[in-house]
Amino acid sequence: MNKVIIAFSVAVLVGGCASQGQQVAEVEQRDLFEETQRDAELERAEADKQAQIQQEQEELKRQLEEQQRRQELTDSEEMGMPDEPVIRPLSDNNFGTGDNRDDPWMQLNEPDSLLAKRSIFYDFDRYDIKEEFVPVIEAHANFLLEHPDFKIKIEGNCDDRGSREYNLALGQRRAESVKRAMTLLGVDENQIETVSFGAERPLAFGQDEANWSQNRRSDIVYPDQSL
Repeated sequence: MNKVIIAFSVAVLVGGCASQGQQVAEVEQRDLFEETQRDAELERAEADKQAQIQQEQEELKRQLEEQQRRQELTDSEEMGMPDEPVIRPLSDNNFGTGDNRDDPWMQLNEPDSLLAKRSIFYDFDRYDIKEEFVPVIEAHANFLLEHPDFKIKIEGNCDDRGSREYNLALGQRRAESVKRAMTLLGVDENQIETVSFGAERPLAFGQDEANWSQNRRSDIVYPDQSL
């Protein structure tokens, strides 16, 4: 009788241990499944983010090319000339006079060249680049391609409407939009630094559209020398 009781107790104990072991295994399997699911979700989120960035870059490039194509078509029609490539070498007017071509700093200071223009202006609450400023961006992009040792800082600015935090974020988006355009044109992103000053560096101080429009801008700055 004692042997029967002992055998029964052992069987119950073994069964309990087996049941507990199975529960532990199930918990571990469930944790592993959840971890795998989390990893998969993170991978999908990262893939979606990269796809969105690529899409934005492709769209910006398309817009720049379309703007340039329309301008070239207009120029060609006026001059009776065939179409030229979208991205063209800079003309002497872009780089300055012939006497200045060997001196990059003199090129940047040539009053009649596109390189002398350092500001990109925006509509209210926008950071997309207007067609009229595409040639300025292309001129500086080509200059940086010609001089890979040069670096620039793009400073984003806003008018004084809106909160400080909002203006800083908008100013950063404006600076980044110019940087993206230049990198799409082939400039090494390591040549370009971006910063936002929000509404802290106004050019005009009046409280009307004429003054506000002067403060909604990105400034292209060559930090190695005061220009």
